[in-house]
Amino acid sequence: MPAFVVYWLSMKAPIAILGALSFCCLVLLSCSAGAYPTRRATIFESAVVLRLRDHATEANFEACFARLREIDAEMNMWDRRSELSRLNVRSGEGPIAVSRDLAATTGRGLELARLTEGVFDPSVGPLVKLWGIGTDSPRLPSEAEIRAALDMVDWRRVKVDRDALTVELARGQGLDFGALAKGYGAIEGARLLEERGVRSGVLDVGGCVAAIGSGPKGESWRIGVQDPRSPRGTPLGYFAVRESGVDTSGVYERYFEAGGHRYAHIFDTRTGRPIEGGAVSATVVLPLGQNPDGPALPILVLGPAAGIAMADRMGLAAVILDSDKRLYLSKAARSSFTLLDRAYSISSP
Repeated sequence: MPAFVVYWLSMKAPIAILGALSFCCLVLLSCSAGAYPTRRATIFESAVVLRLRDHATEANFEACFARLREIDAEMNMWDRRSELSRLNVRSGEGPIAVSRDLAATTGRGLELARLTEGVFDPSVGPLVKLWGIGTDSPRLPSEAEIRAALDMVDWRRVKVDRDALTVELARGQGLDFGALAKGYGAIEGARLLEERGVRSGVLDVGGCVAAIGSGPKGESWRIGVQDPRSPRGTPLGYFAVRESGVDTSGVYERYFEAGGHRYAHIFDTRTGRPIEGGAVSATVVLPLGQNPDGPALPILVLGPAAGIAMADRMGLAAVILDSDKRLYLSKAARSSFTLLDRAYSISSP
């Protein structure tokens, strides 16, 4: 079993889309008759919002949503009918034929596991199911149950063949793409829209954002980072991006309480328990076409010093927020992130 693995459930910390013009103006524009055509749906058990500045046809909106629903149906670990559930049930049976989507997402999960030296692990399914955080029946498992689940968590025992489209799991293992599926959906949705002629828009898949192109005069899209102490949609700062994916991992929205103790939804598999202390959220930016879902999670868990060091090694624009209202920026984030709320400060890790 790897020394250190973490996971984040599918509920994402919200990211506020501020738009391409000035912050105040776009808030007003979004409520005006001249706002970009917008459609909403519920997919991945989350709110999905699509804004298109061009080619805003009903056919394009529906095609994007249909693609997201297809991915959700494939990758929902909690749905026994999903392709991922059927794969997990067949652990130990050797290579299993899978869809291109599942092969690609498994490959991305294993790539992240290698890049983060096991801090990220897509084979954490048994541990996630054991705790049930984010379901209707979370519980505090026994130490014996935790140890048994941990024995199954090891990305190095997962094998994927992207050419043959097969995945092989060791007996008892289970993949969980709650920290990958929305990002995959965001980039696939953006790819489909661009193939259909869209050159400017924003797709928000439950807080994982794909910013297509730029604003009407070439301005960057401004993607706000949620202030965890304020109502949803209240940004403490923003990233100015073009052709990028943006994603946030945070510990402040999904949790359960037992015995007067709060258990967050991100796990440290050295212990098999949810993480405690450290950073509150981490936001990362990647070029559009690369799944932004995933890297924020290990950066969050490692905390300011090690997390920012990892972001710098990976060349990522990243911002980490701690519980003392301090923000830590990677080298790539210094030119693209703007702080709005002066109750927060930017510090060195």
